[in-house]
Amino acid sequence: MAVPKKILLVHFYSNGDCLYATAVARQIKQDFPGCQLTWAIASNCKNIIANNPDIDETIVVNYVHSNDNAVMKQLKEKTDLKKYDEIFITHPSYLPNLALYDGCIRSNVFNAYPYPVRVPVTPILQLTDEEQSKCATFAQQHQIGKYKHVILFEFAPQSGQLNITKDSAVALAEDIVKNEDTAIILSSANKIEHSNPAIIDGSPLTLRETAALTHYCTMLLGCSSGITWITTSSAAKLLPMVQILNPDATWVNPISRDFERFHLPVEKVMELFDFNPAKIVQCVHEALIDFPSARQKYNQQVPLHFKTTSKIVYELLCRFKFYAIIKHIKVNTKVYGNNPDFFKEVLKGIVTAPFVLIQNTFRKKVLRNK
Repeated sequence: MAVPKKILLVHFYSNGDCLYATAVARQIKQDFPGCQLTWAIASNCKNIIANNPDIDETIVVNYVHSNDNAVMKQLKEKTDLKKYDEIFITHPSYLPNLALYDGCIRSNVFNAYPYPVRVPVTPILQLTDEEQSKCATFAQQHQIGKYKHVILFEFAPQSGQLNITKDSAVALAEDIVKNEDTAIILSSANKIEHSNPAIIDGSPLTLRETAALTHYCTMLLGCSSGITWITTSSAAKLLPMVQILNPDATWVNPISRDFERFHLPVEKVMELFDFNPAKIVQCVHEALIDFPSARQKYNQQVPLHFKTTSKIVYELLCRFKFYAIIKHIKVNTKVYGNNPDFFKEVLKGIVTAPFVLIQNTFRKKVLRNK
């Protein structure tokens, strides 16, 4: 009788990316029946995989911002990696995985797993009775049930998909709730105090509990960060969503592109790329009445750009990862064909790499010493 394999899945952060990776965990359980699956995760994301039925053990390492080498060093100090029969590292910022980015973070995660991901891609999130009870109490305290429309507003993204201030978010909320049958929950770690009871502070709820909150809501106003992706999990209700995005973000990850790539209901997604408060408010009001009609009127086509590629090529060149650059080209041509804009960014990354390296070295060594 074969001895079950010991497998380590390394995916340190972020919350949204870890949610994607829960499908990889499920696939591993199918690919290696009876295996003992351990997940290595950063301390700030450990709760996102709590109670996950596919994970037998977790290794928690301290989160170190934008420093995978430091986190990996912690992991090696915590455990003997030789005891694992297989190790899969799927988080996108890990250097070898940079080459796998193709304009969609979820596919970046899946591409890092060496076998096809055939299981349903819905992120697994299993809430406790206590978390669901806390959310129910929250809904009762704020009398959410008396409103015809309840909008969950993600306004403090960690993904870099939108630059929005707390004051701008509150101003939007004030205009949206001028319709007396509408309430808006400002969901972030930032406490909001407002005299209007229809503008509700969502900060007392954790990210996991916010998934339960979706069952009391009718729409999501989001920006492709953790709260948006938690609403796509197994613990949540998939809401019609208006996404406000920055089309020039370096790491762009539009919901529509992801949903189309993975055959999810894109008709529930509307995206806006110009941050015009009056237009956003009008769009939301019309979407509450007739979402398909509002989507036809306001939805903006996702602009395709490859700005990230030049940065990826630079990072790989600095570490002499020439094969990884070829891999990046293959991954993207498979999706986009021989797109000239893509190859322009590859060339830009190669040509500018020496100058960017000199500039970055100057900043680190000279300016830091001043």
